[in-house]
Amino acid sequence: MRPVALLLVAMAIVSALLAFPRRSVSTVATGSDFVHFESAHVHPLALTPDGTRLLAVNTADNRLTVFDVTGVSPVRIGEIPVGMEPVSVCARTNTEAWVVNTLSDDVSIVDLTALNVTATLRVGDEPSDVVFAGSPQRAWVSVSQEDAIKVYDPASLATAPAVIAVAARWPRALSVSPDGAKVYCAIFNSNHRSTVLSEAQAGDSLPPPNPPMKAGLPAAPKVGLIVSFNGQHWVDESGKWWDSKIPYQEQLVELVEFNASTRAVNRVAGDIATILMGTAVNPVNGTAAITGTYARTEIRFEPNLRGHNTETRLALWPTAGSRTLVQVNPHINYAATPGPQSERDSSLSMPTGVTWSPDGQRVYVTAMGSDKLGIFGPTGTVLARVPTVPGPTGVLADPSRPRLYVLGRYHDQLQTLSTANFASLAVTPLGFDPTPDLIVNGRKFFYSGMSSGHGDQSCASCHLFGDFDQMAWDLGDPQGNMAPVPPGQTDPLLAGFHPMKGPMITQSLRGLANTGLLHWRGDRADLSAFNPAFVSLMGRPAVLPDSEMAAFSAFLAPLMYPPNPNQNLDRTFPDAPAGQPSAERGRQFFVTNAVDGPLTCTGCHALPTGTNGQVIDKFALQAAQDMKVPQLRNLYKKTGRKDSTGVVNKRGFGFTHNGSSDNLFDFLHFPGFNFGSPVAAADAKRRDLEAYLLAFDTGLAPAIGAQLTFDGSNNGSVSLITRMDTLTAQADAGNCDVIAHGLVGSTPHGWKYAGAGMWTPDVTGGASPSSASLRALATAGHALTVTGVPPGCGTRMGLDRDRDGALDGDELAAGTDPGDPASHPSTTGVGGNTYVAGLRAVRPNPFRTTTTVDFVLARPAEVDLAVYDVLGRQVRHLASGQRMAAGPQSIAWDGRDDQGRGTWAGAYFVRLRAADGNWTKMVVRVR
Repeated sequence: MRPVALLLVAMAIVSALLAFPRRSVSTVATGSDFVHFESAHVHPLALTPDGTRLLAVNTADNRLTVFDVTGVSPVRIGEIPVGMEPVSVCARTNTEAWVVNTLSDDVSIVDLTALNVTATLRVGDEPSDVVFAGSPQRAWVSVSQEDAIKVYDPASLATAPAVIAVAARWPRALSVSPDGAKVYCAIFNSNHRSTVLSEAQAGDSLPPPNPPMKAGLPAAPKVGLIVSFNGQHWVDESGKWWDSKIPYQEQLVELVEFNASTRAVNRVAGDIATILMGTAVNPVNGTAAITGTYARTEIRFEPNLRGHNTETRLALWPTAGSRTLVQVNPHINYAATPGPQSERDSSLSMPTGVTWSPDGQRVYVTAMGSDKLGIFGPTGTVLARVPTVPGPTGVLADPSRPRLYVLGRYHDQLQTLSTANFASLAVTPLGFDPTPDLIVNGRKFFYSGMSSGHGDQSCASCHLFGDFDQMAWDLGDPQGNMAPVPPGQTDPLLAGFHPMKGPMITQSLRGLANTGLLHWRGDRADLSAFNPAFVSLMGRPAVLPDSEMAAFSAFLAPLMYPPNPNQNLDRTFPDAPAGQPSAERGRQFFVTNAVDGPLTCTGCHALPTGTNGQVIDKFALQAAQDMKVPQLRNLYKKTGRKDSTGVVNKRGFGFTHNGSSDNLFDFLHFPGFNFGSPVAAADAKRRDLEAYLLAFDTGLAPAIGAQLTFDGSNNGSVSLITRMDTLTAQADAGNCDVIAHGLVGSTPHGWKYAGAGMWTPDVTGGASPSSASLRALATAGHALTVTGVPPGCGTRMGLDRDRDGALDGDELAAGTDPGDPASHPSTTGVGGNTYVAGLRAVRPNPFRTTTTVDFVLARPAEVDLAVYDVLGRQVRHLASGQRMAAGPQSIAWDGRDDQGRGTWAGAYFVRLRAADGNWTKMVVRVR
């Protein structure tokens, strides 16, 4: 039997006999060593093909966690540093997994035997998922911000991928048919064939307000109008046609089926949801299941949407025929808001993950906002709602055992459920969670369905994972009141805010720090000013208590945008010869050229956020309402719509407050802006400025998340060395920290770039290598990965993972857990040394002739140390009641049993019993 197989057998015994499983907890950051991205899980769990190992992404700690699942409950056997913000994992073989790192824009290819990254595959901006399909087998990667799927040959990573353009915005979750012949892709942002008319297009022909406008209010401002395509005509809520105002078309593309061999589109499904989150395929009959939410943007006004602005959906799409929509919450009576507590308690909110049972008779759906698992029959009948760990985002059915695995995002937990009665069998930490407690504690108030009147909606329903849904909503209130001009404004012509505000694009909740007033109109002073919306829009019986609102705000306040993909790696802006758009020339124009009277662009759009926080009066804007100067950090995500005759659009909304401006070039023709003359020269400046705005700095440098891997064969690669040098130069400039991870021998180690071309190791007193010496450590089977990380995060991410003051390499040498702040080498205390007791290591492992058991005693104690075989029979007593001193101890085992006979090759485990507890570790003997 091979050593790896023996190790897995041993793990099954160990998991049954462990009396005190170790638990890792989060530690509050004492400094700014954690950046909050809140990246959305797609497929965070995967099983190896042989079913022995479960893989889970630990997004907060940027690691892949490996569990052995052959025993009575999962046992964590490895944690592998990968890229930043891993959101999906898929096992290609029993020894290789691919991890999608959405912020690093790459895929980490992991050796599950060595527990190390072997290659880094750069794929494009914000990848979401990966699956393997076709014959010969290929890797399919969805690259969300490029609206593409890229197909790679796993055996030839240097070969350029086949790129499949997707006729929709943000391809995300992938799944594969049972025979591997079809690949399914769910689209995160469906246009759902809705769009917006500008104020000028809508004119005075809007439907009359319902309810009617409150007596005493001044005339409502001219606003735009949301319309939808009903299959024949563009109509508003009254049924009026608006075809003459809309020259373009929108394809309804929400789920795409590809032929895995030809990569052609077989079929397209639509009318499922506006946000599609998860997809999975029935392993028996090939029916695809899709989860998502539907935004009721066609309904005007907040009172009409109260308690029912989105719906939770599940769709089933058979191999032939049309899709079937399933009522996920059939018990809800939307006519009575708020609903009773019993109704709210039964609701499923935020359906992030989905999987089928191995026999194809059940569909399991995680409800992140309800802390539940929805159980559905094969035709969509609701069978049960099962409580889970908080914030479930992924679910996986074990085909070899009667179990389900659920990943809980709130506290980075893996829950094991019985499929017989859905009882919780185990809750296992993924590993260390570096998330500050303020973020952890506030997360539930952002996602919780209990924030709504029926238990099925939350702030996250529109502000998806802290970002936005790319939709416009008309949340005006004809029965509302005028709002006053906010304090601190310098414009004397501001008139206050009418409650009939018209359609407005959902704004991102990222990067709010230092941007001043909130909302498009600047009519909210801070996040607490949104508390009334929990009642008026969400339908909650009462506003959040102050303590919960404070926690909610603490969760959102540190949210950050990812780096802008349109910048260069060194944080400069792309340049181009005259006649081609240049972001660098646009930057110079933005800062230096007077474009609005004496004002430069920065006069209003102040750097670094792009806003000065002021509200501008409607006369200066030549608009119907006063508006706040918006920040500019996510403009690059709003492309994809053209207001041109015959165009087929992916999106129905574009730029400005209501999404009616299709591109920035056209917006820059605003008559209040002066770009000079002649027209050709002015338009060239507009093109330059447009390029700059689409590359506008998000607050984080492009070096953050950037990676490269040296594997021995490419250590001299000029392109990789240049990329590494750029990262270290960015660290010297203060734009990032740079870390490295790899194996030295069989031991994982980390380094942090210290400046001047030198690196600090994770071992006290260890040699500080130069960049060249560090690269030289990479050899075949011992790859080294270099990663740019946020400034201030390098020590935690590269040297001291759990922030306990003990370097990771020192902890491994001492036999303590570098991912557990309660487990660390001895520290000096009053009266001498204080030791943390435990079984540290069995080394070497595997072994041929002799191995040594290392352990630590917290105090003098009698020790019992024994070796057992895989059947639980005692093989050798190494110590029986032996009195030993406090501190590090070692006992050797020569591979013989109690009768002095040599033991067979195979898996064994050693158990230490002492006054402070029991500990068990595995050991494999080979011949």
